[in-house]
Amino acid sequence: MEAGMTPVAIGVVVVNWNGWRDTIACLESLARATPRPECAVVVDNGSTDDSVEVLQRWATTRDSLRVSIVAAGANRGFSAGNNLGIAQLARDARISHFLLLNNDATVEPTFFAELARALEHHPDAGLVGATIYEANEARPIWYAGGGFVPLRCIAVHHHAVPTDQVAVPTDFVTGCAMLVARATWEVLGPLPECYFIYMEDAEYSWRARAAGLPVMYAPRAVVLHAVSTTVMRAVTRARRKYLMTRNRALFVRRNLRGWTRWAAIAYLVITKPGRALLEALAGRPRDGWAFLRGAVSGLLAKDGTLRATHRARAS
Repeated sequence: MEAGMTPVAIGVVVVNWNGWRDTIACLESLARATPRPECAVVVDNGSTDDSVEVLQRWATTRDSLRVSIVAAGANRGFSAGNNLGIAQLARDARISHFLLLNNDATVEPTFFAELARALEHHPDAGLVGATIYEANEARPIWYAGGGFVPLRCIAVHHHAVPTDQVAVPTDFVTGCAMLVARATWEVLGPLPECYFIYMEDAEYSWRARAAGLPVMYAPRAVVLHAVSTTVMRAVTRARRKYLMTRNRALFVRRNLRGWTRWAAIAYLVITKPGRALLEALAGRPRDGWAFLRGAVSGLLAKDGTLRATHRARAS
């Protein structure tokens, strides 16, 4: 860390499911970074392969990065896995920030230095995102800040990188690489677990802004992402359609208010049956049924309010 910069102690959470090769590549990128994070916690979300044993063996042979393995025992979703990891990191009072990092992502060597520089300029930042490129030869920009389109019930990625800026405000930080200040976690509590996967990062970003916590994007902190590797292994196409639709409806019910809420619900009610019909006509009836089931489930689910799923912080 450069002289005069605010000390930042970052602990990393990586959630693994049957993907130890990706996870090891992710951890090795952390070990190559300068500076390195304080430590990393790998939460294994009920892998059915030998991930836990392989990762434990790997961790014992590396002294460049302190890594602990937590076996969740079952796959309870992205948020639940990250919440377990954050709870473990939070026991160390030295850790000031928690980085949620996809196991199919790797960081550039200057990643943590750039995050520290962003926090020097914005020490009150509640959430910080990074520039994320797809990990292929073309390296298209996958995320460069983000925002919301409430009436369509979606969070969107931006794709223009302001490289002349250390940090800029944004509305949405993707959970692929989300830096969470300890103070933010103490105010907002754990990530919402009702979503399983998709939209939990959108809700956390939305709630951070609603609580007056600055949400920032650090353009020079760079991540490479093998997009949705774990999700493609774990979830069928129809299941992804179901979850995406269900979770958009859940997000609306849990977070939007007034006319925006009702307009967004109307959008779902009007568009999803049409989308289901198009899928059926294209020879994908299972996908069409998934859209319908997702919309109904999300609009009628009991966990459509914040109060129902917010749990006490793990201690």
